[in-house]
Amino acid sequence: MYNLIREKLKNKDKILIGISGISLSGKTTFAKEIQNKLENDNYKVQVISLVENENIIKASFNYKNPSKYYYENAFNFNKVKEQIDECFKSNDIVIVEGLLLFKNTVKINFNVKVWIDCTFTTSINRAPMDKKNLCEDFYMWLHRQHFSIDNPKKEVDIVIKNDEILENEPEIFVDLKNKPSSVKKMQWLNEPTIWEVRKNEVYVETDAITDFWQRTHYGFRNDNAHMLYIETEKDFVMTTKVKFNAIHQFDQCGLIVRIDEDNWLKTSIEYELGNPPKLGGVVTNLGYSDWSTEELDFQVNEAKFRITREDKDYKIEVNVADRGWRQLRICHLHSTEKKVKCGIYCCSPIDNGYEVSLKDLKIQEQYF
Repeated sequence: MYNLIREKLKNKDKILIGISGISLSGKTTFAKEIQNKLENDNYKVQVISLVENENIIKASFNYKNPSKYYYENAFNFNKVKEQIDECFKSNDIVIVEGLLLFKNTVKINFNVKVWIDCTFTTSINRAPMDKKNLCEDFYMWLHRQHFSIDNPKKEVDIVIKNDEILENEPEIFVDLKNKPSSVKKMQWLNEPTIWEVRKNEVYVETDAITDFWQRTHYGFRNDNAHMLYIETEKDFVMTTKVKFNAIHQFDQCGLIVRIDEDNWLKTSIEYELGNPPKLGGVVTNLGYSDWSTEELDFQVNEAKFRITREDKDYKIEVNVADRGWRQLRICHLHSTEKKVKCGIYCCSPIDNGYEVSLKDLKIQEQYF
């Protein structure tokens, strides 16, 4: 960190440092530490801490999307630029710290950008009791919008971990490619008649008339697809590659997250007789399934899927023909149950004989 600042100072008389992160990540403390360190090296340093526009939080709750209103209106960055110019009249280094510094609409040319990394879990734990609800709800949604729109961690020069949780490597629950024995942690829901573990994959021949679906549109309820899973309360990223030899209409395979019969989601590639297969995502809440699909315009017999869990929210992504990951769906499971089953699934709603290889399954904790 300090080496980078010194390198910048070799080529410039003055430098501007931006420090941001989520609420209660430690931005202000870290800015003061940098200031003290640099002042000990005989630099003149000024810290600017962003100040919210007056009554902005109260005003935000007058709108349907309060965190969005705050995101768009919380700070007057033109005034911040004026402060920066004023500070540079008598200082070598100016440090600006606060929320939302790295929005794509903030046109401040920082020489060094720093992100103070912290999980939402720790941020909420650090909040005083009278502010916990605000951190759990308002600020969390604010930062999730910020991450989605601006991806600030990808824009910075340095990421500083300021959270004990982040000091530990994320737990890897299952990794069939690098640790094939981890499949022993998994168990079947609706075990297929024919299956086996082969190196880094699980091979299945599906049983007839198997599926997961609840009520919507068709009226029927099926809850007997083959699912190999672990259970966890933690947030995670789950990926797999599926390779298949489809025979019957609706033969399908992919990834699944399940709470119970009435609350689950799945993503798959599904066989269409005489046509290219289609991608799909089914989300079931309170016993009713909805189904989104995307038709492919070419034949394939393999695909990659990824599901990311963040509390009750899930992002489904797909990679077909190695064209790169792209988002298929963002969705929500409404159940209050924290523990979920997650893993691979396959089924044949019509008849048996569908051959599936579920390869390179990896389920890894993701900090949120």
